[in-house]
Amino acid sequence: MKKILLIAVLLSAPFLISAHHSTAANFTQEIISVEGTIERVRFQNPHSSVLIKNTDDQGEETFWLIESVGRTTLERQGVSFDILEVGSVVKASGRKGRREFTMYLRDIEFEDGAVFVPEPDLY
Repeated sequence: MKKILLIAVLLSAPFLISAHHSTAANFTQEIISVEGTIERVRFQNPHSSVLIKNTDDQGEETFWLIESVGRTTLERQGVSFDILEVGSVVKASGRKGRREFTMYLRDIEFEDGAVFVPEPDLY
């Protein structure tokens, strides 16, 4: 009986364990920067994100999806996305995404010179 129970647990383990992708799967090691206006902030799990609208010299608009760690991780560090107000002009830096117009956030610099770093221990 114990053997059957052990086999049942081992066979069901893949369904009970959910894996999470590594940032290496979606982002390169190349550090890039983009300037623009914050359009949307998503403070959630498993990843928080900021959508920034960048307008180039010709007036072309590009929307950048900038991903970060999840809400729980940020809250444990005492960080809140409340400082990221929609309409704020910022310069974001981070790891370039493998998909176009995506980035993994390293830091955001505000117009007043203040810098938001979501994972200070990593950089």
